[in-house]
Amino acid sequence: MTWQKRLCLKGGAVWRGAGSKIQEGGLLIKGTDIEAVFTPADAEAAASGSDEVVDVGGKLLLPPLIDCHVHSNSTLLRGTENSLPLELWSYHAINYGRGSTDDGVRYAALLTDIEMIRNGIGGFIDHFPQTHRAAQAIDAHVQSGLRVGFAPFFADLWDEDILEIPLDRDVVQKIAPLAPKRPQEIRAAFERIALQISSGGEGRISLLAGPNAPQRCSEELWELWRDLQSDFDIGSHTHFLETLPQAKAASKRWPDGLTKALDDAGLLHGRLSLAHGIWIDDRDRERIAKAECTVSYNPLSNAMLGSGRKRVRDDIGAGVKIALGTDCSNTGGRHDLFEIMRNMLVSGRDPGSDFDTWIQPEEVLASATTTGAGALGNGRLTGMLEPGRRADVLVLDFATYGLATSPLTVSSLVSHADSRNVNSLMVDGRWLLKNGVITVFDEKAITAAARVHAEELRELARERMADVESLRPAYGAWQAGVFSAHRCPTCGQTNGPAPQTYACSPG
Repeated sequence: MTWQKRLCLKGGAVWRGAGSKIQEGGLLIKGTDIEAVFTPADAEAAASGSDEVVDVGGKLLLPPLIDCHVHSNSTLLRGTENSLPLELWSYHAINYGRGSTDDGVRYAALLTDIEMIRNGIGGFIDHFPQTHRAAQAIDAHVQSGLRVGFAPFFADLWDEDILEIPLDRDVVQKIAPLAPKRPQEIRAAFERIALQISSGGEGRISLLAGPNAPQRCSEELWELWRDLQSDFDIGSHTHFLETLPQAKAASKRWPDGLTKALDDAGLLHGRLSLAHGIWIDDRDRERIAKAECTVSYNPLSNAMLGSGRKRVRDDIGAGVKIALGTDCSNTGGRHDLFEIMRNMLVSGRDPGSDFDTWIQPEEVLASATTTGAGALGNGRLTGMLEPGRRADVLVLDFATYGLATSPLTVSSLVSHADSRNVNSLMVDGRWLLKNGVITVFDEKAITAAARVHAEELRELARERMADVESLRPAYGAWQAGVFSAHRCPTCGQTNGPAPQTYACSPG
């Protein structure tokens, strides 16, 4: 039998996960697993049988935060365009992406991993556009020690066709994405990625099917999507009804609703996570909840792109599982779930609203940890600190910065914590961050190299920037037409693809 080190974390407090309360105590960790969660009365016994004892006085032990919608390649795109609607913004993002190199993708992933670790995020879903460069990103994620649900893109239909945007096709063709489109190419890519993960992923990387979005896939790719899930025994992650134009196009293609179409195709299930899900109705909520799908809420990205405000309380009330996401670095800002948690906390607190229905801190923290963990597609991760579970632990310092004068409560954590309170982060019993120092790689060297690659991307993108900018007038005229039939001339509220009541006329 292989010897396994026993580590005792004592003298602090523990929040086990969703549904639990903060209690004084600590953790006994053996190798990669949690052996015991103990109270102060048992602390000395736990310490006496340990190989190492760490005093975590003034600190809270809890499951790591989980970021359920990320595009790691975008970390090099900070400071680029972030003031346009999604459909037009995407052409800028694609233009920058065409300049990517293997090394650039690797350093983008490593820089993303650094930010995750420093922000107390122990796992995330990487919805990865450049499928042909997946090997470099996976190597980086393995090195980081983080848990990653890796979801390579595939699609064969483009927004200018689906949404009927009258753009100059010569310009669009110049910046078209390089991802594989044919089913045989996509399958071959997944076979390579699956082999890499199984042989070197160390059990922390899980493969997910990553269709860009259901409406961007033909019927042939829907069949491939279903086959990939079955053949590789994997879950899925996809964008879902992020904007009103997407919802209108989906209603046209699937008159009975996109969620029903997914359900009929065997694609709506508990191993599916949906990013955004802004433009859904009560029928969608009912189907999503019944299928036990997870929806990733990305409030800052949605606000940055003007995509819409998600009705989070309605989702939770319908039984939908809500996780949190930060999306692209050039739309959502930092990969900072503390910031996202505060956005969820205040979501729906409109003037005069029923304050008894406002979202509570306990719901927010559960979304950021336990619920998110279930979407990664990694059976080893539950988002709970319990005996027999993997030793994934976030250590928050309650004696510093915004928490220094706060009581030790979930409300304090959600309302006042930030990355400066992240003391240490452990995954699989291994410290990735210890006392504020990243232990798994050279942070300064990676940051310096990533900066060089980001500058190169921006320089290469300048050659086509005039072409991308030329799309603005046609897009602006199209957008005005699309929204004109859905915006109230009195209050300015935008309704969905189906008739709704405006704010100024509740009757």
